[in-house]
Amino acid sequence: MLTKLKINNYALIDSLEISFNKGMTSITGETGAGKSIILGGLSMVLGSRVDNSKIINKEKKCFVEATFDLTDIYIKDYFKKNDLDYDEITIIRREVNQSGKSRAFINDTPVKLDQLSDLTNKLIDVHSQFNNLSILDSNFIFLILDSLSKNQDIINKYSNDFKSLKLLEKELNDKVLLRDKLNSDLDYNKFLHDEFNNLEINNINLEELQDKIKEADDLDQIKDVLSITIGHLNSEDVGVLDKLQDISRNLNRLSNSSERISLLCKRIQSIVEEINIISSDSESILSDIDNNQENIDDLRSIQDKIYSLQNKHRANTIEDLLKIKNDIESKILTQNDIDNDIIKIEESIRSLMLNLRADAVKIHNNRKSVIPDFEKLMNKNLIELGMEKSDIKIDLSETEIIQKNGISIGKLLFKSNKGSVYSELKDIASGGEISRIMLSIKSILSKYTKLASIIFDEIDTGISGSVSSKVGELMKFMAQNMQVIVITHTAQVASKGDFHFKVFKREHNDKIITDIKLLSDKERVNEIAEMLSGDKSNKSANELANELLN
Repeated sequence: MLTKLKINNYALIDSLEISFNKGMTSITGETGAGKSIILGGLSMVLGSRVDNSKIINKEKKCFVEATFDLTDIYIKDYFKKNDLDYDEITIIRREVNQSGKSRAFINDTPVKLDQLSDLTNKLIDVHSQFNNLSILDSNFIFLILDSLSKNQDIINKYSNDFKSLKLLEKELNDKVLLRDKLNSDLDYNKFLHDEFNNLEINNINLEELQDKIKEADDLDQIKDVLSITIGHLNSEDVGVLDKLQDISRNLNRLSNSSERISLLCKRIQSIVEEINIISSDSESILSDIDNNQENIDDLRSIQDKIYSLQNKHRANTIEDLLKIKNDIESKILTQNDIDNDIIKIEESIRSLMLNLRADAVKIHNNRKSVIPDFEKLMNKNLIELGMEKSDIKIDLSETEIIQKNGISIGKLLFKSNKGSVYSELKDIASGGEISRIMLSIKSILSKYTKLASIIFDEIDTGISGSVSSKVGELMKFMAQNMQVIVITHTAQVASKGDFHFKVFKREHNDKIITDIKLLSDKERVNEIAEMLSGDKSNKSANELANELLN
């Protein structure tokens, strides 16, 4: 339960601290005194959006701190899951610095806002008259029935499986779209692949190919030059090799004469060896040219095809073309594999759908089983709340389509007079009726949920007289199972509280600030009397106030 609330530098609040206890606490005050400001500060520490316009003094840090006693609520799993230090007395803090940046803490550990909201949603429910609109949402019916039927575990499993189903359906849709695109491109990709394969591009050295073609362009001159070169080197009459070899033999005979002659002999021998290699290579090139002369046209054709592929694919090198070829092969292979992927995803979807339907049927049947008890409790409460002629029931039907909430379709039906027919609540109920119906639902849920605290913010607006007393009694009844804090303008409701705070404005350092005080028994009589008549000195009002409080 909420045990303490501190608010500093928020709107008209300079510094304020409130201590709360078990049972029912009433909070009253004149319109504009600042009750909504206190609630706004509490909402901020619970994780709502920060309204920087509420921070009047921009030179000071704004903070709100809420202390909760977790003794009676099992919530250790949340702390363990989020790697937070658990303490039975847990302090939640929200700060806004001078630049407007917000930070949140749980037991002095910084946390993200969604973590903060996730925790506080398990601890306290803030309900205002505007929240009554949620009862008109069909999903609210499932929240009621699932709480009463203790469906939460199977609902969590169903929700996780439903998310998985949606992910699989998206994946399947993406795969089908990819397959359709690949199908449209398949013939063209195969044509491109054949172009590459016909060239055997993996085995082509473009530089060698270009050299051979250049040789072919000067073929006659090359053959003439090579023939002359070979002749000059090897001719028996004037052959360079014969002359050099003769010189080498003569020098070799004198090599022992001096070191200089020996070195000269070695140099000549080295030249002879190199000339021999040149002669051999010349003969090899000439032979190769003669043998390959008839393939030059084929080589030119290959070169033209390579140039054509480079232009088509905007590639500069053979390596670029090979990458493109591999990419085309990958697309063709993907096309071959994607049908198998689609089949596997479809099988997973079918299996998951079977599990979802089985769980959805259990959830639906559990919801259906608690409807009679819920209707009985609701209509009993409505009688106590002055709606004797009204009646409420839930129409729950089943659909074949698996939805986020299962296979249930629910309507909250209402009739305000015994002779009238049932219609959907949203179509016929007045604002006052919806407030009382919502209060009745909350009182029933309080028995089944483990929520520690609930705050009602003026949900009794528009209700007066004996009905107000019955509303207060119902809140008092709820306070037996949980902490109830009620912000009210109604004396009959305020009088039911075990504790009573008054919000008021006062002047401090030449400025108006909001403050709050816990009322004594005598002060409480005066406050109730003033709420009844507008004059706390009115004798009749004081007598009625004493009667309400006693």
